[in-house]
Amino acid sequence: MNDHDTDVLDTLRGSLDAVTMGTPVEDIVSTGRARRNRRRLATVAAGTVAVAGVALGVASLANPPAGPPATAPGVNAAGEVHVRTVAYTVDSRADGTVQVTWTKQQWFEDPAGLEAALRQAGFPVVVKVGEFCAGPGDDLTLVHGTGPGVTGVVRPLAGADATFVFDASALPPGKQLFIGYLTPAQLEVTGGSPGSVERLVPIDTPLTCTTVAPPREGRPAGSEEDPSAKPVKPVK
Repeated sequence: MNDHDTDVLDTLRGSLDAVTMGTPVEDIVSTGRARRNRRRLATVAAGTVAVAGVALGVASLANPPAGPPATAPGVNAAGEVHVRTVAYTVDSRADGTVQVTWTKQQWFEDPAGLEAALRQAGFPVVVKVGEFCAGPGDDLTLVHGTGPGVTGVVRPLAGADATFVFDASALPPGKQLFIGYLTPAQLEVTGGSPGSVERLVPIDTPLTCTTVAPPREGRPAGSEEDPSAKPVKPVK
């Protein structure tokens, strides 16, 4: 007890000399001091909680909870591809194949998009318009625009118009599908038959491409050429 407390007690005793009390003055002072200390501790604790809450709020803003992983356009959470455009649709199937439907009037308006969608679905392909590509030593024979081995990889879906099933598991090792759409000028040369060229080509070997239109069905190769044809060129 310090001098200040002693002075307080003396003052209280003097003022309460005529009052009978059952509780000693020292106990009253002690109780009051304890209450003041408890209030002081409660205030400090409340301030600490408030500061901690602000700190947690700032941390939450700085590090928001992670959302679900983003997927590429046309790919669902299961990794399946489902792409819809005005020119084509590309859908992964449960058996690992890819179903493709295209609109003949618009089938060469977005070749890069079709190629990207098929590759995203796990089917290796090269799609071009007005160019026809092959690898070294490839068989250039075409039947209705289709090269050897293609029918085992791409088959029409029964009962559907311009809908095909692409089967990557049927591709020979080291091969991919090439699709070359004819331009309107080239279609005039072929009379619309064929309207496209499909053949199996190497994946890791540069391809040689030409703008020479394939022959009209029933005519030997080289009997007709696109007058605007460019020289052949290698591509990857």
